[in-house]
Amino acid sequence: MSFQQTFNDIRTLIQAGKINVCIDGNLVIEEHAKQATLKKVEVISVGALAFSIKLDSCNFPGQAVFNAHPSLHSACDAVAFCDVDGKPYIICCELKSREPTRHEVTKQFQGAHCFLAYLDTLLNQYCQCELISSWERRYFVFHGGQSTPLRKSPSHETPSNSAPERALFMPVKNGHKVYVRKLLGKPL
Repeated sequence: MSFQQTFNDIRTLIQAGKINVCIDGNLVIEEHAKQATLKKVEVISVGALAFSIKLDSCNFPGQAVFNAHPSLHSACDAVAFCDVDGKPYIICCELKSREPTRHEVTKQFQGAHCFLAYLDTLLNQYCQCELISSWERRYFVFHGGQSTPLRKSPSHETPSNSAPERALFMPVKNGHKVYVRKLLGKPL
């Protein structure tokens, strides 16, 4: 089975209003809070079938069941499903107007991690497709600050931000564009 079928099955499971599709191979990640000064970041060359889930607007699936907990119902702004060199990636993104503490965003990324485990269970139970549990995941915090110009070459080795606790922090300006390959530490 192909990851493209899984992409389609995920889109079928998630409400259409919670999905952000790519346009011309690019995804726009947005923050809708009125007080936010960092409103959007554009991830470039994510693949024609890529999309993101506006996770922070979805509410946790068990919110009506579980008691309140400091991090149980937290979520990052977006979980993107991308195709790079014929390989699927999951990219969890959080936009912050200022540089947050690692503790602040770890709760949101742990919420995304739980959501992805739940989504994988649904795919396993109800869809005949490849599961997402083996796909590489990366976690990014885009925060207001001094950004660097759009560069084609990666400025770092392959990032080790494959867990909610190890998100990569990137200072950007509103509307910043970044190549997905740069985020993944791959040459263009």
